Amino acid sequence: MKRFSYALALLLSLSLVASACGGDDEGGEYDLVSADKLTVCSEIPYEPFEFEVDGEYTGFDFDVMQAVADELGLEMEFVSTGFTAITSGSAMAANQCDIAASAITITEEREEAVDFASPYFDADQSLLVKVDSGYTTLSDLVGKNLGVQSGTTGEAYAQENAPDGVEIVSFENGGELFIALEAANIDGILQDLPVNGYRTTQDSTVTVVETYETGEQYGFALQEEGKDALREAVNDALATIRDNGKYDEIFATWFGS
Repeated sequence: MKRFSYALALLLSLSLVASACGGDDEGGEYDLVSADKLTVCSEIPYEPFEFEVDGEYTGFDFDVMQAVADELGLEMEFVSTGFTAITSGSAMAANQCDIAASAITITEEREEAVDFASPYFDADQSLLVKVDSGYTTLSDLVGKNLGVQSGTTGEAYAQENAPDGVEIVSFENGGELFIALEAANIDGILQDLPVNGYRTTQDSTVTVVETYETGEQYGFALQEEGKDALREAVNDALATIRDNGKYDEIFATWFGS
């Protein structure tokens, strides 16, 4: 009986160890908000990177993150949050998500609050106006209203480079810029070139009249502490989808070849 009890105890102990090892799945390895699911914060809408169609999220960032999640063997879920909550890291610190994808330009200031995976997109700034406005340069907006999104590099560029007399009007949400332009509450929009450029493909009444080379790169943001394994896995996944052509397929879908 004593031998049987010892053998049974040993068997149970080994079973627990095996169970613990088997339970160290993706959720445990990456310390995810939800086991086996990559939860992604994003400020929506910001076409063509993230927006909603018929109740479903879509966009370039959405497709890239889906490809990354597939490489990691995880499901993927997008969560709409404010842009400041993403760039400050508060959304990740509050366990709203594991990572943020929202056309986030990597800057030294933001790197003090969040960690970034490898850059995945190059972008510059641009000026978009109505086709019939007669405006061709930023200087033409002296005495006019220039729309920007608050907390973005577009806002920072406008503040540093707009001529005196240009009234900079900041909006919390990127989607509000086009509404304001259509309502003639602003006379131009200064923001990321791919966003303004995509708008011209959807709306024939607007055009990009100037571009500004800033050398910006987008990155996926993570919490500074405790996400090293997830960051490295995302970097590996990004490298994989670049090598196998998946990234190029996604890029061509949204921006052409």
